[in-house]
Amino acid sequence: MRIGFIGGTGEEGMGLAYRFATAGHECVIGSRAIEKAQAAVAELHEKDAALSLTAATNADAAAAGEIVVVTTPYAAQAATLPPLAAALTGKIVVSTVVPMAFEGGKASLLAVAEGSAAQQEQALLPGAKLVAAFQNLSAKKLLKGGPLEADVVVCADDAGAKTQIMELAASIEGVRGVDGGVLANAQMVEGITVLLVSINRNYKTQAGIRIAGIA
Repeated sequence: MRIGFIGGTGEEGMGLAYRFATAGHECVIGSRAIEKAQAAVAELHEKDAALSLTAATNADAAAAGEIVVVTTPYAAQAATLPPLAAALTGKIVVSTVVPMAFEGGKASLLAVAEGSAAQQEQALLPGAKLVAAFQNLSAKKLLKGGPLEADVVVCADDAGAKTQIMELAASIEGVRGVDGGVLANAQMVEGITVLLVSINRNYKTQAGIRIAGIA
């Protein structure tokens, strides 16, 4: 699978690209500036020179990816995504974005008119099959390597797209994809990230989530 990353030079984008490439996928890391994408690819190739990773602009990553993962900051997605709408029509687009703010050392969830960052992406990319996933994975643990021991809750209105991303999640060592229902449920999953930030600060760790009671 060829996976494109929009805004892929941050820790979350690089961490996911590293894990997916480790699992055998071809990853195209996009950025507004090709130089930043090239630097990200070079850094990941220091971990493993054999990984299938290439650098691109956001537009080229959107065009190249069979699946496209959005890892831009929430504040940037409204400006970044509309120019890519045509290239992303008909494709699975995965939102990892969390509308989060920090004030006085505390994290809070921002109100989004559409309901969630993922739903805003669907409004900005009406022809895409939007899936919300990976918001609760620790970027630092993704980049570190080794099993994560975490669940990824996957929300989407398109059942086939949801199943495909659940399978993609399971390609990361120690991760299980969990069906989280419709895309509107992404609001609650995004909120869990804000909760995890507080837990991680209190316990000085990088916690994830596990859903009990399912096989």
